[in-house]
Amino acid sequence: MRFLRTIVLVVVTAFALVACSGGDVAEQILEGQEGVGDVEINENNGSVVIEVEDEDGNTAVIGGGEVPDGFPIPVADGGNVAAVFAQGSDATVTLTYPASEYDSLVATYQEFVDSTGGEVNTFTSSDPESVTWTVTTADAGYNISVSKGDPDVSVFLVSSSTG
Repeated sequence: MRFLRTIVLVVVTAFALVACSGGDVAEQILEGQEGVGDVEINENNGSVVIEVEDEDGNTAVIGGGEVPDGFPIPVADGGNVAAVFAQGSDATVTLTYPASEYDSLVATYQEFVDSTGGEVNTFTSSDPESVTWTVTTADAGYNISVSKGDPDVSVFLVSSSTG
C-alpha cells in the first residue's frame, strides 16, 4: 500500500513538474523523495511516460510501458498499454482497444477465466457495457475487467499471488 501511495504522489507531482520545468528537473526532485528509487520521465510528441521504481525495486509505468515478462493473464493483440504497475510477482496492466473489439475481448477473457479452474465471480453491466471477472485459484487471484466506452474499450488486468 505504501508503494501505491508513493506512486500516486510521484505521478501527480511529476505531471506538474514536467509542465512547469521539464523532465530532467522533475526526475531529480522526485528521486529525492522518501521511498522513491529511480524516476524516468520520457516526453515524446506531447505524450509523457513516467516510470517509477521504489527503493525495493518495485516499478510502475504510467502512460505506457511493457507487459511484465511471465504475466499470467493473456494480453489480446492490438491493444495499447496505458499503464503498468508491478510489485514483486503481482502486477496490474491497463490497456485500450478500439470499441469494435469489445465482443472479441470478452470472449478471449471468458476463455481464460474458464481455463483457470478457479472459483469465479462474474459481474456484468449494461451502462456502460462491461464484464468483470474475479478468479481465485490455489496459487493466484485475478481480476479482469472489459469495459466498452466511446471510442475505446478499456481492459484492466490484475494478477496477484495468493501463496
